[in-house]
Amino acid sequence: MKRFRLLLLDANIVIELFRQGIWDRLIEVCDVHLSRTVAETEAHFYEDDAGEKQYFDLATDDEAGRITVFEVLTPDLQRFRSRFDPSYFERLDAGEAESLAFLMNSDDPYQMCSADSIVYKVLGNLDRSEQGISLEEVLQQTGLGRPLTWQFTRDFREKWTRKGFEEGLGGIGHR
Repeated sequence: MKRFRLLLLDANIVIELFRQGIWDRLIEVCDVHLSRTVAETEAHFYEDDAGEKQYFDLATDDEAGRITVFEVLTPDLQRFRSRFDPSYFERLDAGEAESLAFLMNSDDPYQMCSADSIVYKVLGNLDRSEQGISLEEVLQQTGLGRPLTWQFTRDFREKWTRKGFEEGLGGIGHR
């Protein structure tokens, strides 16, 4: 089983892991890093099959050292966002922007896992496609594989990474 040393998760991935009932198993086999925005404001509940909200608290995992919560300073975040034209940065939510800024400012080999096309477009646009990974790929490589909807798949990641790369070649997306 492959252990992901430095895995950044977007809020939609955290929510899906709780919905699938595999959050605890994943954080046992992966070194999970969450932006403070994701951990404190974006990921708090999921809706079960009956439409009922099921709440969870990431602070417990952070306090116990099972996950790492990081924060990007406002000037660094502004510097990161200033690299993109409005067609890109307006689509990034706060947690995605914080995670991507952290990724870009790190020398460590982090991988970003999301279910939002803009995250993969940014990585493709910056020619850092190797730092994107889908939930499907993570689960397969950690022995937790299961069927997932389109936005969590490798095909989704590859499509949007390729689109971001093509736009970058055409001068679209970045300043």
